Amino acid sequence: MALLMEDPTQTDETPRVPLPKTPVLITAATQWEARPLARALNLELAGDDRFEGVVAGRRVVLLKTGIGARKTAERLNGLNGNEWLLAISAGLCGSMQKDVRHADIVADVRDVELDFVGLLKETAVKHATPFHFGKILHTNIVLKPAAKLALGQEQRVIACDMETAAVRRWSDGKVPTIAVRAVLDEVDEVIPSEAPEGEDAASLARFALANAASMPALIKTGWRSARAMKSLSRFLTAYLEAL
Repeated sequence: MALLMEDPTQTDETPRVPLPKTPVLITAATQWEARPLARALNLELAGDDRFEGVVAGRRVVLLKTGIGARKTAERLNGLNGNEWLLAISAGLCGSMQKDVRHADIVADVRDVELDFVGLLKETAVKHATPFHFGKILHTNIVLKPAAKLALGQEQRVIACDMETAAVRRWSDGKVPTIAVRAVLDEVDEVIPSEAPEGEDAASLARFALANAASMPALIKTGWRSARAMKSLSRFLTAYLEAL
């Protein structure tokens, strides 16, 4: 287990008090992130891009938000932030450090109580999961390797994504919010910057016809996405069972 920043759990030796069985909210941007999580957690479709179920006696709600800060903010708008024990921004991220590799788990836990943070570390150790604490940078675009490396060094961030910042703005201190992400692309890797407009079969077919030259890279990215989400699904399942 690697820790880019100081381990936020190292100074606390107090025995953990069981947390109340208040619901947990999880957000994920796309169906390729949300559906593997829903399957792993045995959540059922309960409306428009919403999955619900019970994990270890606790109600869990998973929302598919769409890609980016604007869509995430719109999806969360009107949702009561006071009813949740914890909000988790889940899904994929891009590495911004050389030792953070594909399918590793990254957790941004700034300003969150140790009750939630310590269990992340315990889960990683128990299940031998490659794991890193650090800050996740918000970006509106897919960053190229040179930009990832430079920003990672300059801003001391471990990874980047497009949705966590919006989840934090929505929570506004009302509910503890953490990001738990799996690495899709390593710091020196390029992933396609174009994506289908929709996630339905027709949108995917139109995109494939218009971007035939990009399909090998997209297929490879899809395979790597599935592998990373498998790692994240296992980790989050164990984490929620331990809460």
